[in-house]
Amino acid sequence: MTDWSRRDGSTIFRLGNSTHRLSKARVPRSVTSLPLIGGLTVRDAVDSEEIECARRLQARRYLDAGYVSSLSADGTIEDAWVVHSDYKVAVEEANQQIVGTCRLIRPSVRGFPIFEHFEISAEAVELFASVDPARCIEVSALATAREGFQNLAISAALYGAVWQSALTGGHTYMLATVDYRLFRILRRRFHFPFELLGSAQDYMGSSTVPVAMFLPRAISEFRAKYNEELAFFSGAISFEELDKIEIDLRDHAMEYRQDVVDLRESSDQPLPR
Repeated sequence: MTDWSRRDGSTIFRLGNSTHRLSKARVPRSVTSLPLIGGLTVRDAVDSEEIECARRLQARRYLDAGYVSSLSADGTIEDAWVVHSDYKVAVEEANQQIVGTCRLIRPSVRGFPIFEHFEISAEAVELFASVDPARCIEVSALATAREGFQNLAISAALYGAVWQSALTGGHTYMLATVDYRLFRILRRRFHFPFELLGSAQDYMGSSTVPVAMFLPRAISEFRAKYNEELAFFSGAISFEELDKIEIDLRDHAMEYRQDVVDLRESSDQPLPR
């Protein structure tokens, strides 16, 4: 569980038994200004009722945005991967209201949505044909009940929880299909080194791209360029633990292929600046 709350103008991070106190000035400006949201907890959904609540939040936001034209009778979006997913929820402590959600889709015989709904480049198909599916995980269904900076702050909190789960779960690749505007935020504001696996296509009413992040490389890039952001997203996972995780993941991964990085140059959608 990760949570933070505002106390006297500073931000307190709690994860497990570890507590970190950061001043406003030390909250990474490239991520967002978290003091705008006081008293937020990000954790796993604890039961089917919370999962349904998270799914209804996602459905309402997607309907409002025009990503879907109608909902199921229970107010959710029909989805074959629900049973293979672990849901994260962002909960306001003051009223215990769920104000954000996303999910991690586990490897299963159903496969991953990214490979079913998107045209993946030949290079990426070749790469993932040689990767153990158990080493992959897909993040999707990001939605928040807020706008503007609070939306960004909650999204950052959720991606921090996803990042930690992927690392501690032994996953080597994080997959996603994201609206191109969110892709720019993930790359430019959050500094997650997601790479394009194919061209943008219209999906659920928006220009959406299939992307992947090689987690050992992500740790290395964060350590080299964005230590403050790495500390923010990693919570109580120390840099020493991250080093061990990176070594373990690289030991279990095939040698990283340069052609995956080069996908940014072959795509008809330029990477965000």
